[in-house]
Amino acid sequence: MNFKNKMLKALFFRQLIWCVFALALLVFALGISWQVSKTSSFLYGFWYQTLDIQQVINKSVPKNSQGKRDFPTDDSQLHEKKFADIVQAIHQHGDGLAEIRYVNLLGISRKLLTPSEVLHLQDVANLLDSISHYWWGNLFLLLSLLVFYCRKLKNYTALNARQSLIKSTRKLPTGKQKFLTLAGFVLCIAALLGILGFTEVFYYLHTVVFPANHQWFFYYNDSLMASLMKAPDIFAAIAMQLVVVALLIAAGVDSLVSRYQQKL
Repeated sequence: MNFKNKMLKALFFRQLIWCVFALALLVFALGISWQVSKTSSFLYGFWYQTLDIQQVINKSVPKNSQGKRDFPTDDSQLHEKKFADIVQAIHQHGDGLAEIRYVNLLGISRKLLTPSEVLHLQDVANLLDSISHYWWGNLFLLLSLLVFYCRKLKNYTALNARQSLIKSTRKLPTGKQKFLTLAGFVLCIAALLGILGFTEVFYYLHTVVFPANHQWFFYYNDSLMASLMKAPDIFAAIAMQLVVVALLIAAGVDSLVSRYQQKL
């Protein structure tokens, strides 16, 4: 009975360690997904059409309260270029945000962003810099767990109780166990977002990660930036895009580790 209890504990720790591994792997995969998406400006051209951002620009720019009513509304290539300029700047520590410009129909070059928008996007750039440090720390944890799972086990002819426990802990959970764990996690997240609402969660996180005295909410009529992004709709779309790619990467790595273990 004592041995049975130890085996149950081993199974629990095996599942717990895999959950930590899965979380570290997901964070790693999200970082890779972000870098891949960044090269295509997060597929802005696709979301521009899908979310009908053109309609938001047509409606809000003529009412712009910041003197930006001369921004060309019917030039989708310009809109994609300005979004790409913002993406590039926030990934360069915010350098160049204040210098992003557009040319109106009279041929006059004007700044795209207001000082409040520049300050907010600088906060975003600072946040990305901070997250990158955590990502590298997570990578160290992930590599440690990969070594834990992939280190070759000794071939014991007769395993004693302690050796059996160690081997059981290091063995990856079955596909069914992984599926049930992930399904439970996804359902919890979906239920939480369903109850609280994506927009409400999105706004709450802004109050947590950004300085209290810095503006982060912008109405379409006050902001070309918000109009170009149709915030927060585009962020929900990009988040879904990042998660889908990250899950594919994570599933691929997990599958490779499982196959490697089977060969040992």
